[in-house]
Amino acid sequence: MKFSYEQETDLTAADIWQYYANIDNWFAWEGDLEKVTLDGDFIQGTKGQMKLEGQPAMDFVLESVTANEEFTDRTPIPGMGDVYFTHQIGKKGAKTTITHSVEFVPQNRETNSADLKFVAEIFADVPESIFALEKAARKND
Repeated sequence: MKFSYEQETDLTAADIWQYYANIDNWFAWEGDLEKVTLDGDFIQGTKGQMKLEGQPAMDFVLESVTANEEFTDRTPIPGMGDVYFTHQIGKKGAKTTITHSVEFVPQNRETNSADLKFVAEIFADVPESIFALEKAARKND
């Protein structure tokens, strides 16, 4: 089960990428972020931990990283499955696209209607995070 939101901008991929690759910049676009750590470089396989307001700290791993194009992190939810957060930068004509997706892969079962509510709650602030990302990147443009 996957939800995505895409927005076009006139910013460049490099303008946006600096807000992905430097986790200190995540605070500019993740409104409920309290703490984030990364146990190494921003490359595939690096593990980290994130703490969101009102939530326990969550471990994650960078599943894929392609500079100026995309990164995906995976957060395991014990007893439930994995949540994948994908952040993509693309091109559509003269515009740059920013796409954030949330995908839930349940553990040892098919998805169901309860999963829809779970993923919808996670996804609820994703469009706002893209607006915040674009705003932050414009300040440095």
